[in-house]
Amino acid sequence: MGQMWIVVYLLVACAHLSQQRSDPNSSTYLAAVVEYPPKYLTNSSETLRVNSDAYVRLINTAGRVVKADIIVFPEDGLTTVHLPEREEMEGWTTVIPSPSDNYIPCSGDTIQVSDTLRKISCAARDYEIYVVINIAEKAPCANVSCPRDKMFYYYNSNVVFDRTGKIIARYRKTNLFNEPFDVTAVPEIVTFDTDFGVKFGTFICFDILFREPPIILTRDHQVTDIVYTTAWFSEAPFLTAVQTQAGWSFAENVNLLASGYNRPDFGNAGSGIYLGRKGVGKAIMPAATHEELLIYEVRKIKDRTNIEPYHDDSKNEKAWPCYQGTKRIGDDLCVRSEVDTKSDDKLFLKHDNIEVFQTLSLKGNATETVCQNNFCCEFKVEITKLDSRTKYRLVVFNGIRHYSNVKARVRACGIIQCSNDSVSSCGSVNTSEVVFNNIEIAATFHDYKNNLIMPSTLSPDLLPLKQWTFNEHVHDDHVHVNMYLNNSINNVVTFGIYSRDFSNDANRISFYTATYFIVLFVTLFSRL
Repeated sequence: MGQMWIVVYLLVACAHLSQQRSDPNSSTYLAAVVEYPPKYLTNSSETLRVNSDAYVRLINTAGRVVKADIIVFPEDGLTTVHLPEREEMEGWTTVIPSPSDNYIPCSGDTIQVSDTLRKISCAARDYEIYVVINIAEKAPCANVSCPRDKMFYYYNSNVVFDRTGKIIARYRKTNLFNEPFDVTAVPEIVTFDTDFGVKFGTFICFDILFREPPIILTRDHQVTDIVYTTAWFSEAPFLTAVQTQAGWSFAENVNLLASGYNRPDFGNAGSGIYLGRKGVGKAIMPAATHEELLIYEVRKIKDRTNIEPYHDDSKNEKAWPCYQGTKRIGDDLCVRSEVDTKSDDKLFLKHDNIEVFQTLSLKGNATETVCQNNFCCEFKVEITKLDSRTKYRLVVFNGIRHYSNVKARVRACGIIQCSNDSVSSCGSVNTSEVVFNNIEIAATFHDYKNNLIMPSTLSPDLLPLKQWTFNEHVHDDHVHVNMYLNNSINNVVTFGIYSRDFSNDANRISFYTATYFIVLFVTLFSRL
């Protein structure tokens, strides 16, 4: 019997080895994203070496064994998030040639780049795969706008290599989250073309909640596919990682390849491949530290405006084999064999301050309208089974909230789980025997073109709920959103709508530009 399984495995593996790479006429392409737990060692050179070696191993698997077309790695996956103060940053960084240089770090010798960048370039060339990484960049200050105490600007940057190892895109993060980096004077809008006929856009982590660059890419440039690197800190009940990734992909109706930094005990986890209005291709939200390579055959989007009903085709997904050094957990989860997967592991979660929401305790069936600051949500709820251990509230928010040191306007409404009758207990994430026969939420958003409006659902495993419908009806300058269940469900943690209103962000570009000119003025004045 054991020999039979070996033969079956080899047949499956050989079938994948013979898979043809996608071309412009293909209806699909094969994508890989990595949930990766970076190792932090005693110094920058050792940290970068061990993590880049792991990247090469994964690029080998994705490119040579699976024949994937593109692989995406997480934000901070090479350096870790443990970056030093600016004065000690240089050893963690690299010069990144501009795509206009047509530079291949693997074979070039005219631009001095780090060993890490050269190594990844060689892996992309050797295994003939597009590779997306995130790395700390240093850009020499060679003009009068450089502050006197800096020799370099430091950026949190994505780098894209084509199948020859050439750098074809570089994006510098716009929306920083407590990071020791600089930002460009004007937010960058970065795209790249592939030999399989798909144009991608790219951005990083916290960017996903802002207009620049994500909404510019999807709505102004009509980009249909996004590569996204992230080290997200999950927040219940509306902004856990996969919940946000899936909601954003659905809202903009684009394919999203999201690679997450894995450190669950600090709140970092969550990767996936998302298919716009067709739902989730594959996603994980691990509670235990582990590495995983997610593979999915992504259907190309020909028309983003052609909204089709959600269809869950996960049963038709190919059963990709686990690769060397991993073991199978469940039906489709391959993890590093030395990883601890104890069932009592927990992912650390931040929590939104629900006490600033307008809330109403849910005791049973209800038809209610809840409002805050002229934003109202209509709720219709039918419950067929109650559970004394788990409570729920209807919640609505319309106002300015803080993401760390950044202010942003948010509108949100939904049904969220609470562990007891107090508002302060809301945002709990537990299994629940409460059975909802129906949930329906309706809300109207004015100036909708200046909004990101995402479905936001969550189950106790921190993955999105299934079996719901999200409809939008546009009238002049506003959109009416109606979201409801298709079938009875239990284990609801969150069922609602989360919206970012960008009207208060209109001066962000001018802020970056103003900062540039302030620095320029101070520098010139100091030299007089």
